[in-house]
Amino acid sequence: MHTLIYERSDRRLGRHVEHDPLSLRYAHGVLPKSAIRTVDWKRRAPIFDQGRLGSCTGNAAAGLLGTDCAARPGLTSVEISGNILPVDETLAVQVYSLATQLDSIQGAYPPDDTGSSGLGAAKALKQLGLATSYKHAFSLSALLSALQTGPVMVGTVWLESMFNVDTSNGYVKVDRSSQVAGGHEYVLSAYDASVGALRIDNSWGESWGVKGSAWITTADAQWLLSQQGDVTVPIWATAPAPAPAITAEDLAADIRGLLAAKGV
Repeated sequence: MHTLIYERSDRRLGRHVEHDPLSLRYAHGVLPKSAIRTVDWKRRAPIFDQGRLGSCTGNAAAGLLGTDCAARPGLTSVEISGNILPVDETLAVQVYSLATQLDSIQGAYPPDDTGSSGLGAAKALKQLGLATSYKHAFSLSALLSALQTGPVMVGTVWLESMFNVDTSNGYVKVDRSSQVAGGHEYVLSAYDASVGALRIDNSWGESWGVKGSAWITTADAQWLLSQQGDVTVPIWATAPAPAPAITAEDLAADIRGLLAAKGV
């Protein structure tokens, strides 16, 4: 089943439902309830803004790259085909473009802004050498288990009410009786066990929610997942983060500084 892309003002959607039965072979495990704790994975990359492009899947995938996990700190740059690229909106669009070629949805970007799926974005991360594989969480318990070691990306329906965030508490307004606007992909980067809430990092710039993020109750998250939602958990490549580029002048200055410190 494929959902359509909708836009409301400057809030663009673009996630399709693409569920492969083979994904069941790669189910994320479920930890004991006693092992599920509050986690808050820090984002090192800025909140992206997909603008009028239906690239939410690529934005979510790139957002995961830029967020801490147990395996590594969030990345601010990555190496692809020998080139060092910043983790930013441009990279997100590159991941989205590749995802549209690897998913089962007709058309590809460019020129067709088709939208894509969480599965397509995961395949793109793997093909780019940024992830070695990926798993899927098929329940809220599996999602919370996956969050214990890092952020995840989630694709769900997006209700009309969810464009709005309650500024008094920072929660997304999930009115289950409101109309489905389309499908959307986003990052879940934190879990507050004391209140049963998850933090969404979105791709609509910092003007949405609280600097681009908002909270959602686990009850609402579970309901959204029951509406053909999916949770994708990339397994990251273990290569170290690329070192920042350095000019010959900077290198020479560093050498002079070291020599001066030694009195040479």
